[in-house]
Amino acid sequence: MCGTANKMSSSAYVEDPRRVDSVAYHYLRTKEPIADQEYSPSEEPAKTVGRPHGHHIGGLHHAGVHVAGHQKPDDLLTTATTATKNAFDKCVELLRHFQKSPMYKILFFAQPAHVIMLLAITLVAASMFPNNMKKTNTVDGQEHVKPRTFVNFVYLAAFCTHVGAQFWMTFISGLSLYFNLARHAFGDVQKILFPKYFSLNSLLSAITLIQFGKMHVTSNVWDMHTYLQVFVLSLCFLLELIIRLYVVPPLLKLITIKMAIEKSAGVGTEVGHYDIGPLVNCPHYMAIHRAFRQVHLCVAIGNIVTMMCTSFHLMYIAS
Repeated sequence: MCGTANKMSSSAYVEDPRRVDSVAYHYLRTKEPIADQEYSPSEEPAKTVGRPHGHHIGGLHHAGVHVAGHQKPDDLLTTATTATKNAFDKCVELLRHFQKSPMYKILFFAQPAHVIMLLAITLVAASMFPNNMKKTNTVDGQEHVKPRTFVNFVYLAAFCTHVGAQFWMTFISGLSLYFNLARHAFGDVQKILFPKYFSLNSLLSAITLIQFGKMHVTSNVWDMHTYLQVFVLSLCFLLELIIRLYVVPPLLKLITIKMAIEKSAGVGTEVGHYDIGPLVNCPHYMAIHRAFRQVHLCVAIGNIVTMMCTSFHLMYIAS
């Protein structure tokens, strides 16, 4: 009887290996802890005693929600998605506040060209004031400021690119396209090139003016030649910017309207010459045509004046 009691007491506290495997397999499939219960005698030969809450089985936490303290990949993805969404919502909210501000209306609806011109005039005015920088090196008993190599490089690169763009657009691109493309195709190309051409020239003129000021104005050499070159560069910059902001937009609108009327009349496919055909008797088209010629003439004259300014500055550099 003692042997029977010892056998029963030992089997009551020893975990059945088959139950351990069954619990672990069920946990891995459902990823949820199963309730602790005793096996019936029909399922297992030996009756087991319920283990305490939180007992570890095969390295898995029996009553916990996650495995060994590691966070699930789904939870990490959800956290990252939530953080991204919150940041995006914050940016959208800031954009909405900016759209309701007066600054947004000024920049995008109240003629931003006026703001740009004001900044350009301020830049030109600032470049004409002498600078009281200390002079560093002495040459022949006189003190001078030696500009840096990078300043000279940027100045020459901007000016040379500006002259090259003017020469190419005026004498190469325009004439070649006009005598080799249909007139409407040439108009479509010009609608793309005009804004980019005057925008690039305005930027290059501004860079040239600023770098010229760094090279000459900082040394306080305010003679007649310096004043004259600053005036010429400023005139070139402001004229190109005025054309880009105030003349090119109405010119593009006139080109679009004019081409639409010509397409409806079946003209505009000629190459190297201008023939409006039956539209010569249309007063509405002729009024648009005259307005187009006047605006285009203003652009051409402005371009010629800017080329004269760059040629004048090129003579100054060569001398």
